[in-house]
Amino acid sequence: MNENGSVPSQWQKKWQEHGFKEPTAIQKALYQPILAGEDVIAISPTGTGKTVAYTLPILEGIEAIPKLQWLVLAPSHELVMQITEVIRSFLPTGLSVLAIIGGANVKRQIEKLKKKPQIIVASSGRASELIKQKKIKLHEVKTITLDECDQLLKQENMAEVMAIVQGAMRDRQLILVSATKLEEPERIFAQTGKSQITIEMGEEENEHGKVEHLFMEVENRDKATLLRRLEHVNGIRALVFVRDKPRMDILLEKLAYDGVKAAGIHGEIRKETRKKTLQAFKKGDLHFLIVTDLAARGLDIPHLPYVIHYDMAGSEKEYIHRSGRTGRMGEDGIVISFVNKREMRTLKQYVKSSGKKVQQIRFYQGELVKTDER
Repeated sequence: MNENGSVPSQWQKKWQEHGFKEPTAIQKALYQPILAGEDVIAISPTGTGKTVAYTLPILEGIEAIPKLQWLVLAPSHELVMQITEVIRSFLPTGLSVLAIIGGANVKRQIEKLKKKPQIIVASSGRASELIKQKKIKLHEVKTITLDECDQLLKQENMAEVMAIVQGAMRDRQLILVSATKLEEPERIFAQTGKSQITIEMGEEENEHGKVEHLFMEVENRDKATLLRRLEHVNGIRALVFVRDKPRMDILLEKLAYDGVKAAGIHGEIRKETRKKTLQAFKKGDLHFLIVTDLAARGLDIPHLPYVIHYDMAGSEKEYIHRSGRTGRMGEDGIVISFVNKREMRTLKQYVKSSGKKVQQIRFYQGELVKTDER
């Protein structure tokens, strides 16, 4: 944003077309450093507009000439497509963006690369494959963005991602974006010889809506029955997190038997089925969308009122990522965890570390009723 925090004049028309109002804290904080070519680590909660925050200042430096100048890497197909849509919606005339994901027809992707897009958004695996085949050339790339870099820089992905980063110009700009703190961010900058700045925003600074953190005590065998009962809550529309696909399959089978309006999204689902399922959920035709953590990465569901942790998150980071799906861009939201007595202690630790309180609720006469404050 401008020095005074307002939207630069060249973006104001598109900003209004998107229905955006005041820029978020991370959007204000990132604009000038990225515009100045700084290497940046940006940490801000899910749903605070990070994609727009880095897209606008980078687009200012892209030239309308046929060569690749900006490469974005993301850990999931859904996130690649979501980022591509955001970038495309702000593209000035003469610029093009291409999404590259694994599982798609590689020959078709190579044909599209011949048109020399200025921007590529890619999953790291397919990007690496096409770089090795010399179909994506990194020597002219000015900026590399690693979105959800906490996932990209996990041990199993680190070597592949580092090889891509090191394949570009030594003085290229590097931007790391995450919803949670990174464990060793200096590792990826160690060989660049450049200094980087870290911009970290908490939920308070990003003007999140009011998000309530609640829990319901329930044994594992009774969770499906409880979820079925919650379908009667007025206005229920929830993203429901389960541990893995086998758990999802069992739950969906039980819900289907009871006539509950629910569907699931996982890595093996066909693209068209995924799209239809998402549309049905967004329209309210489905009350529950069952997902695993991996399948939920990159899902963009505006105005989501509920997140339900059907299975407890495996870490505090995971809890934050899941819960951040509601209460986005200033809206209110409710997060409900299904827990037994042992899991209750873990939940309290997750919530306490982020400075929040968690309250117990129960289902009573078609409503969620708070009991004691924990």
